[in-house]
Amino acid sequence: MHFRGIPIDKIGYCQCSTPSAMTSENSEWGYWDVCCDCGKPFEDGFHYYNHYDGEDHDEIDLY
Repeated sequence: MHFRGIPIDKIGYCQCSTPSAMTSENSEWGYWDVCCDCGKPFEDGFHYYNHYDGEDHDEIDLY
């Protein structure tokens, strides 16, 4: 798994005790939930797109 083209094990995940805000960052196969304080992704914060019908859908929309 990569974040901004760098292996996630080199970057690490957000360790902020109480992040003030979250944003998202798109990649080719999905998007990351990213901490606005430290700029690192949240653990379990990657969401794959569903490409089954040719449209980009978040996995959350499927349930």
